[in-house]
Amino acid sequence: MPITAQTTRETMNSKKQKVYEELRYQIITSGLAPGEPLKDKEIMEQYGIGRTPLRDIFLQLQNEGLINRVPRSGTWVAPMDFNQLREISEIRIGLEGMAGELAAKRLTEEKIHQLEQILEKVKILKEADELDNAALLRYEFDFHDVIYASIGNAQLEKLLRDFQGVGARFWHSLVFSDEQMLSQIDSQQALLDAIKRRDTDACRTIASNHIRDVLVVIERRLALLIGQGAARTNHG
Repeated sequence: MPITAQTTRETMNSKKQKVYEELRYQIITSGLAPGEPLKDKEIMEQYGIGRTPLRDIFLQLQNEGLINRVPRSGTWVAPMDFNQLREISEIRIGLEGMAGELAAKRLTEEKIHQLEQILEKVKILKEADELDNAALLRYEFDFHDVIYASIGNAQLEKLLRDFQGVGARFWHSLVFSDEQMLSQIDSQQALLDAIKRRDTDACRTIASNHIRDVLVVIERRLALLIGQGAARTNHG
């Protein structure tokens, strides 16, 4: 196959996407800790990419609230703010519900088949002796990505994607256990079943409740942090 300008661009775009996904995953799973500096030169050398694609990657991660970047000062992993997460999650309840409703109306049979394939991979993971949490998290992302890209509303898709990274990052740090992740997957199976029935009301409810469950955990964690802070103050 001859190498053309188009194939070169496609290769570069593919590499940029992979680096973006890897950095995003590392931040979400705390492989890159809050406050950790991200040095341009080191990342370019590690992944073999240029300054321009890295700038694009950083811009996307910044838009998602995963990194902070200040010209001439540097780039670092954003801190974790539970109040910010609560606010985002409250917004996501409505947005995810809308996306679920649109999914029931607009997902093609091809996209439904893609969702089935993702959940089939999850089923294989569940049957293994030891659950691969990293793979499970990626499949959870993939499931949402198929829906977001297929609802036929570019503005809603952008909002959902921008909020997803922050939500997943906190979810991972708060409650990333086998049982809790599998519970999220069970919710996705229920959503897929409702999409197949073209049941818009059920899809809206299931998708909204998916985020409400996360919000309950956030509220408990915030209450715990506030209680710990009050205890330290009284002790002092």
